[in-house]
Amino acid sequence: MKFLYGINTNGQGHINRSRVFISELITDGHEVHVFLSGKQPPRYAYELADRVFYKQGPFDLYQDNKVLFSKSIQANINKFPEYNKARKEIVELDYKENYDAFFCDFEQTTSIAGKRLNKPVIVIDRQHAIFHSFCADKVPRKVYDKFAFRLALVALVPYYSKCFALDFTDSIHTKDDVTLFPLVKKPEFDNYDITYDNHIVAYLGRYNQTYVVDVLSKFPDETFYLYGFNEDKRVGNVVFRKTSREGFIEDLVSCKAIIGNGGFNLAWEASLLNKLVWTIPHWKILEQVTNAYSLYELGLGYISEDLTEEDFVSFLDWAEELNYKSDYKLRTLPASDLLSDVYDFLEDYQAENYLKKRQIKRSIRYDLSRWRMRKEIKNEVKWKIEV
Repeated sequence: MKFLYGINTNGQGHINRSRVFISELITDGHEVHVFLSGKQPPRYAYELADRVFYKQGPFDLYQDNKVLFSKSIQANINKFPEYNKARKEIVELDYKENYDAFFCDFEQTTSIAGKRLNKPVIVIDRQHAIFHSFCADKVPRKVYDKFAFRLALVALVPYYSKCFALDFTDSIHTKDDVTLFPLVKKPEFDNYDITYDNHIVAYLGRYNQTYVVDVLSKFPDETFYLYGFNEDKRVGNVVFRKTSREGFIEDLVSCKAIIGNGGFNLAWEASLLNKLVWTIPHWKILEQVTNAYSLYELGLGYISEDLTEEDFVSFLDWAEELNYKSDYKLRTLPASDLLSDVYDFLEDYQAENYLKKRQIKRSIRYDLSRWRMRKEIKNEVKWKIEV
């Protein structure tokens, strides 16, 4: 089969989540084209498949690890004509490629185009797990925060045929058209030995660089590999790293601990590697808060409001007490298990759609026959009257 896989590129988490399923789809013999939408993606994103293309899509603006909601909304409103043009281009592309289905990871264009083209849209993401009945109300937040996140969810994924939402759960739960699925394994870790060397990986790109260095340099006995600024330099005990998936994995599997926001991909990888994480979530983004609390419940996460010296000392004390490891054994499944459910759904969808098409054709033929019969009767009556 031939698929178009739409990926949100605001942050690298969506890209690295989708990588797992795209690789498995290609291994299964399917042709996959990738559509990237959001902020300009990193270079390695263009290696996801043989055909990858990018269009600017909805994006967020941040300052000091906080989302600038009003500025983000205004900036996206100004870009709306470009987003609409991209949707039209995807529709035109499908006329040429005739995709069997669209996959979507929190990406708006493929969701809307799939609806317009009457094609099945398969969502594989994290965001839909937040409102699944099995996860509902696990994290106490204000009604406004829940409403804002649900609004963003509907805006970015307005339509889907079936959704698979990844979660820190030990079992599969299906409610209506959303299936909650355990975390899947990442084959890209298979070639690495997990060690606990003397460095800490910090992913803090949405903070002010000077502030981050100022806080981390207060602990000269620790070495920090800092990601998120795409630079290659060293400031005392803070080593800046260029954006590189391979380099990041090498540092991640060998680190003794991690510092980052509440992004799902980092939380997912930390749990796979059994690494302790100091999470500083964007407190207005419900998904990030949920991820942070999930790590906390697994015994893998320490949560704080901000990046401070005091919190780092507390995190280090906590991590040393646990010897930098959690005793929790998280259940994971291979990506092929999830895709097996996707294939079953697509088979049922196509069979049902085939029957619908047959019924429509039969109805059209029936209506056409009745129209011809009426026309013949009218002509016959007209002929008799003339005679």
